[in-house]
Amino acid sequence: MKRIVMAGTIILAAVATTMDAQAQYRPAGGEKNLELMLAPLGGSPITMAGIKYRSFSSANKAMRLGVFLGFDNKTTILQDADSEAKMLELKKKESSITIGVQPGIEKHLTGTERLSPYFGGYVDLSYTSKTKKEETQLNLNNDRQEVGYDQTKTGSLGIGVNAVAGFDYYIAKSIYVGTELGFGIATTMPMKNKTETVKANDTNDGTTTDSGDGKKDNVSTFQVGPNVVGQLRLGWLF
Repeated sequence: MKRIVMAGTIILAAVATTMDAQAQYRPAGGEKNLELMLAPLGGSPITMAGIKYRSFSSANKAMRLGVFLGFDNKTTILQDADSEAKMLELKKKESSITIGVQPGIEKHLTGTERLSPYFGGYVDLSYTSKTKKEETQLNLNNDRQEVGYDQTKTGSLGIGVNAVAGFDYYIAKSIYVGTELGFGIATTMPMKNKTETVKANDTNDGTTTDSGDGKKDNVSTFQVGPNVVGQLRLGWLF
């Protein structure tokens, strides 16, 4: 009986050793991949810089798609309400939304069992919209107070092309960390500004609304150069 138990133990140990030796860390082809891009060196302790999806058609080829959706909203109290002083509460509101999509391809090179270096490229498409609304107090006839405002909406479209190089290091089966750097071109094209103002009318017994659009103070940009970002990539194969 002891011999049987010992033989079984030896067989199990041999199988476990063989399985560990044959463990596949790098993609073999057909795997899918979700990846978080974190910016630990940013203004916040850890800032999520986007999500990336990859599909490996083979052990050394992958399609990639990066997606970013950001929203920011801030409200500032400009004036407290005071009924005795006939003062209304006034606010300044600022908001922005950013949408980014980055389709691309990767070519993975021979590395080690855990290290997968690669190079590739992607197209960077983005849209940004910003709104600023600042309230004002309107003192009308018959001792009436109302809230008016000045509002401005701006936006821009961005497009870029980048060549990249990076690596994935598999810290465990199907889990890796990595980083990436690149070189590319990018341009930003501003959209028309839209303005809206609510103010007292000419007779000061009500309000009127003025609106318009234009490109005054808009700035277009064109950049060429490296784009090294302090991002840590954390990914999972499935």
